[in-house]
Amino acid sequence: MSTVASTEKAPTRLIVELPMRVFHSLMALSFTGAYITAESERFKLLHVSLGYVLFGLVVFRLLWGFWGPRQSSLTSTWRKLTLPQSFRQLLSVTLAGAALLTLGVAILLSASGYLIYNELAGEWMGEMHEFFGNSLLMLVFVHLAVIAFLSFTKQSQSLRPMWSGRKAGNGPDLAKSNHYVVATLLSLGVVVFLWFQFTSN
Repeated sequence: MSTVASTEKAPTRLIVELPMRVFHSLMALSFTGAYITAESERFKLLHVSLGYVLFGLVVFRLLWGFWGPRQSSLTSTWRKLTLPQSFRQLLSVTLAGAALLTLGVAILLSASGYLIYNELAGEWMGEMHEFFGNSLLMLVFVHLAVIAFLSFTKQSQSLRPMWSGRKAGNGPDLAKSNHYVVATLLSLGVVVFLWFQFTSN
């Protein structure tokens, strides 16, 4: 007698809405592309364009942090910056701090790049721009290292929610909607901007 295997999926909860996942992916791609092309004169337009995209994404994140759903609120991230009482809390504080610093450094990186591109500052600004770029790269490494550690030690499912938006386990969805329209507009905005940049220059 054969047995029928259960096809029921393990319960999951939606905790990260689509706009945040699109934001993270686009920010990672734009920064990586801009960093790789930083020293190339041939890809200068791409470097500058990706810098503008990075700044636009930060602006979106700030707006979404104030007017988006509660789980993506910048206030909730800020509240995590408390004196840690345990190693796990220390990791949580580190993640929150790295996330907020990333936004701040990204703004300084974009602003310094704009001044250089438009020849509004001297050579010292080039050194500052390089410093901000390397600082942002270090913050990214710190962010990834903490997430990798939490995932490896099975203290968190930090990687999965950033791709699928869902976390294993029972309970109500933290994100009540995926906000498909916002995610679509954000993606289209980046594509249209890059298309305009390369067709008008």
